[in-house]
This record gives sequence, structure tokens and C-alpha cells, in this order.
Amino acid sequence: MNKTAIYARISRSDDLEHHTSIDHQIKGITDYCNTHGFTITKIYKDLNISGSTMNRPAFTEMMNDVDAGIIDTIIVKDLSRFGRNYLEVGKYLDEIFLIHDVRFIAIDDNYDNKGLMDEFAAFKNIFNEMYIKDIRKKIKTTFDYKSKTKLLNSRPGAFYGLSIDEDGKYIIDEEAANVVRRIFSLYIEGYSTKSIATLLTKECIITPGYYRYIKYNDQSSLTKHKYKWKDCTIYKMITNEGYFGKIINRKYFYIKGKRVLNPNPTIIEHGLPQIIDEETFNKVKEIRTSRPRKKEKVYINPFPNLIKCGCCGKLLRYTYAKTMNQYFYMCNKCKTRIYLDDIRTIFSKDIKQQILAIPSNDIKTYTDSQINKIKTEIITIDTKTQKAFEQYINHRMTEQKLKATIDDLTKKKNLFQQILDTGIAKELEEKILKVTNNEMTDNLILKLVTSATIKNIDKRKYSVHINYNFKNKKT
Repeated sequence: MNKTAIYARISRSDDLEHHTSIDHQIKGITDYCNTHGFTITKIYKDLNISGSTMNRPAFTEMMNDVDAGIIDTIIVKDLSRFGRNYLEVGKYLDEIFLIHDVRFIAIDDNYDNKGLMDEFAAFKNIFNEMYIKDIRKKIKTTFDYKSKTKLLNSRPGAFYGLSIDEDGKYIIDEEAANVVRRIFSLYIEGYSTKSIATLLTKECIITPGYYRYIKYNDQSSLTKHKYKWKDCTIYKMITNEGYFGKIINRKYFYIKGKRVLNPNPTIIEHGLPQIIDEETFNKVKEIRTSRPRKKEKVYINPFPNLIKCGCCGKLLRYTYAKTMNQYFYMCNKCKTRIYLDDIRTIFSKDIKQQILAIPSNDIKTYTDSQINKIKTEIITIDTKTQKAFEQYINHRMTEQKLKATIDDLTKKKNLFQQILDTGIAKELEEKILKVTNNEMTDNLILKLVTSATIKNIDKRKYSVHINYNFKNKKT
């Protein structure tokens, strides 16, 4: 028994130009199946999706069912319903359906890959792709023309403060325009965008979106909060050149799906009725650019990858509590928490104790060049060790000589490493006096501390284990 699938697709241009419907396609294919003895297993349909792409929800579902063996026959109205990209369609007809042993029938094109073969199927796919390219070209030409002559988004109420008359021309909607004029006036008086939004909300002024809904029955603008103004809405209005009559079309274009600012947009001077004069708009612009911007809080972690949870061992997340005006570290899982001020105090006290506990004769001074030279020697020893093993493997060194060589290199490396471990950099030595005089910086802490483990004992009381990059007597 054939496990037959019906696939139907319709795009917006099909619906507008040919007055076809998805139901009409399905009925025609169903009648064909009943006449020719096919048992319909499943119906797949994609609505308002172009045939130029194979990335369609129902189409993807159907091909997944083909892989799962749920269907073995696919019937469409014609090849253009399956797809308009002839290379992609050809790939399915010539490769994928043959591999999965799927029968494919396009009724109107008289194509059946396991029955009557249509020699012109490939050419029809080419014609389908040419059709979609032609449609795209026509759409682009239409938009180019419209962008030079009118506002592209010309549905009623799309531009708050303007309406469209019977001839399709923009006219001022005085009810909304008065709100716009008041917004510009308030901003000039010294109100911020946020305070204007708050004022309009308190006065129960209907928002632009809800205004479009009640006046023009624009269902897409329906919202629960009809009086809730936002400061971003106010900002968009006071920066919109359209309110003094200028139309700017094609502000952006798309490159590989990403929106990019168009350096040469289409500008139409005096293309709209003026709700405010250009002088008022420029005055608002001057005020807006001269007002100091509010500095945003930047949460820069002063101790990155340093503070861990004493329960689960994970790094604590650095965050900010606006209600308390406090920065703190927190473990989302264990709820371990320590405030930034507290951990700084703990680090400061413990570092002073550790440094003051170091015997003076253990403090050795090394310049940066000396330290770099020691590190280079260690790398050289590692290289020599590797070569010794390679010589032994290639039978150019005896096992006894290898052991003696490794022992000698290891002793040298341990000596150099001991200098680095017990020695303290000149930069650190110069800062010991500053540390003991209560001068402690986050940068200095980062140089000394390798990790810190935190456990909560009580409110703002902690058990802290600190590891340093020098030998500390107490942890």
C-alpha cells in the first residue's frame, strides 16, 4: 500500500495574482488520489512562503517523515509548488528521491519519476526560477519608484499624527498632531523623554499603537497597556524628521541578513504635511545633543576567575543589587554570597599579615630581566629533556645515560623553579611599605592571590580560604 503524502504551498504573490488557494490545491490532489488509487497518509501545507527557498516548516517535516519511512509517495499540483529553484528541485528529483525510493508526481506537469517521465521537467524548473527572479525584479523596481515619490509605509495611521484621505494623500490628524506638538514643547521646556512618558501616562493619553487600533482598526497595534507610554517612543518621535515634512526612505539595507545603515538613503524634502516647523525640530535636536548623557553602570569584575564557592567549587557570579546599591559575588546554585566591600577588606587584612610574616632574609630582589632569563632557562631545560628522550627512543642514547641526563636537568630546573617560587619580584618589594601603610589596590591583590574559596557562616560573616602565589604560612 502506498503511503502517500500531499504537499501544497502558496505564497503571497500567488494568492494576490492568481486567486488560488491552498484548499483548492489540496482538493485537486485529493481527487487525483481517489481516482488513481492512492491512500493519503498525511497532508503538508506551507502558507505564504516563497518557493525560492526550501527552508519551509511543512516541507522540512515532510522530508523528515521520508527519512523515517512514514511516506513513500509525494504528490503535488505542479513542480512550482514543490520549489522554484531548479538546482534544488533537481537535486531532490535526481538524487534524494531515488536514494529513499520515493515516488514523486507533479499532476499538472504530467511528471511521474516512476511512471510516465516528462522530458521537459528540468526546463519547467528553470522557467519557475526565472519567474521568481522576474517577480523579485518587479518588486525591487516598484519599491525604488515608491521610495522616490512617497512614504513607503503608507497604511492609515502608520505615521502618528498623520492620516490618509480618499485620494491616498497624507493629511494632518489634528487629535494626534496636538499630542506630538505638546511632546516637542515639553522637551524644549526641560522635560526628559522619561518624564514626558510618565506625564502622558498619568494623564491617560492613548499611546500611538492603541490609537491606530481604535481609529483605524489596526489589529497588529492592539496592546493591553493603552496608556503606558515609553521613553523610547518619545525619543523616536523627537528624532523623526517626518514631523517637519522630510521623508527618508531606504535608511537601511541588508547584507547576508544583517541590517546595515545606508550611506545614501532616498530623501524627499517637504514630502509630508508639517506638524511642527523645522526650527522647532532643530531646537529640540540642539537641546538633545547638548544634554549630558546618563552614565550607565558598567559591571566590571575587579577579581575575574578568582572567587569560588566553598560548597560546589564553581566561580561566583559578579553582579549588582540596585535596591541595596551594592556589588557582590553570588553562586546561583548554593546561594553563597559575599559583598565586594567585604572581600576587599578580607584580602587587605590577610595579605598584610602574610607579607609581614615573611622573614626578611627570605625576600630576594630580582629585576624583570633576571626573572625572564630564569624562565628562559627553564624552557631550555624542558627542550633538552625532550631531546634526550627522543635520542633514547631512536637508540642514540643508552638508558643509563638518559637517566643521568634527566637527573642533572631536573636538579637545574628545580633550582631555577625554587628561585621563582621563593623569590619576590622587585615591584612587589617596593610595594611592601605601601601595603603595610593601608594602601591596597585591586591590581595588587590580583598579582598576589591565585584563588579564594568562600562559605557563608552568618549575615556578612564568612569562612574564607585564600591561596597566594607565594608560600604563605596561614591559609
